Amino acid sequence: MEADLYQGQLFLPDEDFTRLPRKVIALWRIEIVITAALLTSVIAAVLGVLMPWWLGWDRHLALLAALVPLQAAWMWFRLKARWHFTGYRLADDEVLVRHGLLDRSLESFPYGRVQLVEVSSGFWARRLGLAHVSISIGVREHAEIGPVSTGEAARLRSELTELTRQKAVEL
Repeated sequence: MEADLYQGQLFLPDEDFTRLPRKVIALWRIEIVITAALLTSVIAAVLGVLMPWWLGWDRHLALLAALVPLQAAWMWFRLKARWHFTGYRLADDEVLVRHGLLDRSLESFPYGRVQLVEVSSGFWARRLGLAHVSISIGVREHAEIGPVSTGEAARLRSELTELTRQKAVEL
């Protein structure tokens, strides 16, 4: 049964992959609360304009505003599982990035094809000491590692840049 769940060894949460720091869960929760609050406010404002008090409230439209907090609650409670299956590994010849809870993916980026390594950090991520490391091997192919601690992001950027120089493919 466990082999079916993890599709052999491909998606098995093992020690070879580096997990994100636990502070990532707090960042994801902040993002969920802010997004849900904004969406609920926009929906309530639109319903307030579309449904003036003299026409009365339509229960079906009011239910629409209740769906956003329900979706936020669903996302909130699955965060630890999402965190458990998200990670990265710097292998000998490639960067492996794994993520996803229900729809899992494993991305492989050969060092010789990496064109850009970028570190970025949003407002809340900076407050928690976190940053994202983006790896690009072309216009449409990219992956994001993180958020990771800012020290780990700087280390990843320098290590990936050096590995990319060593394994660069001649065009």
